[in-house]
Amino acid sequence: MVSVRWRHVVLIAVSSLLLTLSACGFQLRGSEQAAMPMQTLALVYPGGRYPLAVHVRDALNARGVDVPVNASEDVLTLQLSGEQLNRRALTLNNRGGAGQYELRLQIEAGILRNGVVLAGPETLEVTGSYYEDTANISGSNNAVEQTLEDMRRELADQIVRRLRLLSL
Repeated sequence: MVSVRWRHVVLIAVSSLLLTLSACGFQLRGSEQAAMPMQTLALVYPGGRYPLAVHVRDALNARGVDVPVNASEDVLTLQLSGEQLNRRALTLNNRGGAGQYELRLQIEAGILRNGVVLAGPETLEVTGSYYEDTANISGSNNAVEQTLEDMRRELADQIVRRLRLLSL
């Protein structure tokens, strides 16, 4: 009989807490979907393989922005520079070599319409780190690639957050 009463008290307390959090506007970070100031945005980036473009396109599409492959001149354009990747050793392993590395990925981004710069260029950067295992080079290479993918995804989200703040 006593345990049933405590369950009700706990249930009421948890329900009250959740109601209070939702009433004050609490949201998990990244769960908000504010409207973007544009409906269409063309991407311009250096030729060749450019993995960041996939993440930017996906992030924009997820927020309802159309990213055409061939856009007219009147369409708003996001111009991205080439990726600049720097690596530095953070820690040493027991053999005196680097054990952990920091990666820093930078790009410049600007907004144009008809060749006229409306915003930027602004330098955006993210950092990440990985451990290098000299006994498992293949695993270390996978760690580098996974870290870079995570960093590009974070950089794409950073670009979208900046775009959302534009007043056009």
